[in-house]
Amino acid sequence: MLDSLYEKALKKRDNIQKKVDGIGYSKVDASRQWVDHPLKENTHDVSIAAGDGSINKRKFLPFIFYAIDAEGVIHTPHGLERIESSDIDIISHHKYVDDRLRSYMGIFEIKNALRMFAEYDVDLFLFDGSILGNLIRPFPIERELKEQVKERIREKYLPLLEEELKSPDVEITSSKFEDSIAAEFTNHTEPVIYLENLENLLVICDLMEQNQKIVAISKTSTSTEYFDSKIPDIAIFDMYSKKQGYSRPRYSNVSEVKRDFPVRNGFLKGLTFTIFYARLEDHKNILKFELPYHATEEDIKKLLKSIKKISAEGYPLLLKKAHNDVVIRKNDLKNLSKIIGFLEKGGREMLNE
Repeated sequence: MLDSLYEKALKKRDNIQKKVDGIGYSKVDASRQWVDHPLKENTHDVSIAAGDGSINKRKFLPFIFYAIDAEGVIHTPHGLERIESSDIDIISHHKYVDDRLRSYMGIFEIKNALRMFAEYDVDLFLFDGSILGNLIRPFPIERELKEQVKERIREKYLPLLEEELKSPDVEITSSKFEDSIAAEFTNHTEPVIYLENLENLLVICDLMEQNQKIVAISKTSTSTEYFDSKIPDIAIFDMYSKKQGYSRPRYSNVSEVKRDFPVRNGFLKGLTFTIFYARLEDHKNILKFELPYHATEEDIKKLLKSIKKISAEGYPLLLKKAHNDVVIRKNDLKNLSKIIGFLEKGGREMLNE
């Protein structure tokens, strides 16, 4: 099999290279959108924390076994401090599994961050990924669940959920109501997922209250809002300049999202995100930034100076550490499943993956 692939690579090398050359990076003019700007490290003390999360799953024939790990880290006068939360459980097979587990991970990450704000004096909290994307991404259940069922969940269970969310515990709080929902609805899975979605929005709202302390950073992006090209903006900026600098900011108003939110609609629709790209060190990777407020170029330069101070090789060290600490590998899941006891008496696993 591999021999044939190597032969194919030799035969198609020139043809593929012509396609690469024809993509047209150089045809897009990025000069008006990118600012080469040497970034000096901030001389002021800024308390910066970072957080990340990870989730992985293993499919068994009767169910799916999953594990979640999330961590927040911060440097203090006493050294590196961390807040970690994790969970393992099983979930039934259904078409919403991936969306549901992604929501779980987001809830854990945000609740960790909220604990960090409550327990430490945090000036900036760095997130890995896109908060805006998590916020505006429509969940399929919103369209498929009957309106009267959604109204019932909001009327009966939303107040209970909001009261339970006052606890600092990092967990999927809505799961506390699963038995009650199961007793009320014949097909209870979708109403439970809807309540989980409400929980996700509520914790995002709590996080957005921190406003100018929140920074979301992505290493990759397929967004094309700057140049409306088939080529991602991040690739165009990377080809245009290898120097430190940033792109002129763009602003995204959540009010432009066509759908309404089932909770705190006015607050969420009133949010504005500042989006820009930046390179913290010459010839290193460009990063995408999201700020949940309207930031000027001066605000951006000040922010980048603070982040550069705790970065190496063009990437924030705390964010890298949080990511490395929480990664759940396939072998980890295998070991965890053995600890739980997912084996038949003869030692043969109860699944075929």
